[in-house]
Amino acid sequence: MYAIPIRWVILGLAGFSTVLNYIDRQALAVLLPVLRRDLGLSSIDYGTATTLFLVAYTVGQFAGGIIIDRFGTRRGFAWCVAAWSIAAAAHALARGSASLCLLRFLLGLSQAGNWPAGAKTVAEWFPKERRALAMGVFDGGSAIGAILAPPLVAALALAWGWREAFLVTGGLGFVWVAVWLNLYRPGPASGGAARPDRSVRRMLGLRPLWGLMLTRMLATPVWWFYVFWLPDYLSGERGFSLKEIALFGWIPFLAVDIGKIIGGSASDWLLAHHWSVTWSRKTVMAAGALAMLGGVRVAGAETSVGAICWVSVATFGLGMWSAIILALHADIFPAGAMGTAIGITGTAASLGGAVFSYATGWIVHAHGYEPAFWVAGTAALGAFLCAVLVLGKVEAAEIAA
Repeated sequence: MYAIPIRWVILGLAGFSTVLNYIDRQALAVLLPVLRRDLGLSSIDYGTATTLFLVAYTVGQFAGGIIIDRFGTRRGFAWCVAAWSIAAAAHALARGSASLCLLRFLLGLSQAGNWPAGAKTVAEWFPKERRALAMGVFDGGSAIGAILAPPLVAALALAWGWREAFLVTGGLGFVWVAVWLNLYRPGPASGGAARPDRSVRRMLGLRPLWGLMLTRMLATPVWWFYVFWLPDYLSGERGFSLKEIALFGWIPFLAVDIGKIIGGSASDWLLAHHWSVTWSRKTVMAAGALAMLGGVRVAGAETSVGAICWVSVATFGLGMWSAIILALHADIFPAGAMGTAIGITGTAASLGGAVFSYATGWIVHAHGYEPAFWVAGTAALGAFLCAVLVLGKVEAAEIAA
C-alpha cells in the first residue's frame, strides 16, 4: 500500500470543514417548514435572518482573512471552526424571530473565515497547474454539505426534534478541530506571518482585485439564493413535505459538486495543454454562466421533477463558476496574502448576497418565486462581463508581505 500524500490529507480536511460549514448553515433552511409553525416565522422574518447572517458574513470575511494571514492557517482555521460550531449548536436555544436573527448573525460572523483559510491552504500546498481542481475539491465541500444537510437534519429532527438537530450538527465541528490541530503542518509555499495592513493597502490599488470583487458581488448571491431559499420553494410552491425535501432536496447540490470537479479539471487540462491562464479560466466561467440560465426556467416548470432538473442545470453551472473564481485568487495573489485577498473579495460577495437575500424575502412575499429565479438565472452574465472588462488579463501580482 502507498501512503496518501500529506497535501491530499490536508486538502481533504479543508474540504471537510466546508462540508460541516454548510450542514450548519443550511440546517435552518431545512427546518424552516417546522420553524414556521413552532416559532411563527414568516418569509420576511426568514429573509431578515438570512440577511443578518450575510451582513455578519461580510464583516467576518474581511476580518477573517486578515486573521488567517496574521496568525497562520493552523490556528486561524481551528479558531473559525470552533467558533461557528458553538454558534450553530446555540440555535437550539432560539425562541422566536429576534433570538434566531441574533444567532444567525453570530453564525455568519464566525463561518466567514472558512474560505480565506481553505484557499490559503490550497495556495500553500498546490502548484498553479493543480490549483483549480484543488480549489474545486475544497469548495466542493459546500455542495456535499448541502447534499447531506436535508437528509441528515431532517432525520435528526424527525427522530428527536429540531433543537436536538441543531445540537448534533453543531457538535461535529469540535471533532474536526481536534483532527486538524493534530495533523496539520505548514505547506511548501508557506511563509512567515504576513503584514495584512500593508497587503490591504497594496491590494486596493490593484485592478484585478476590483474585478474579482465586482464579479463575486454579482454571482455569489445566486449560490446563497439556492442554499437559503430552495427548501422553502420546494415546500411552499411545490408542496414538498420535510421527508420529501430530505429525499430530493439534495439533488441540485450534487450537481454543484459535479460542476466544480468538471470545471476545475477542464480548466487545469486547458492550462496543461498550453492555453493561457486567462483563457483556461474564463472559458470555463463562460460555460458556467450559460448553464446558470437554467434558473430562469425553474418557476415555470410544469412539474416538480422539471423544476428540480432546471435547478440542477443552474447549480451545475454555478459549480463550474465557483471552482474558477477561487483558482483566480491563487493565480493572482501570493500565498502569504491569500487570506486577505479572499477576505476582501468575499466581503463584496457577502454584501451582494445580503442585499439579494433581503430583497428575496420581500419579493417572495409579494410576488412569489418567479422574479427571484429570473434574477438568479441571469446574474452570472453580468458577473462574466465584469470578469472580462474589469479583471482583464490573469497574471501574478506583486504584494508586499
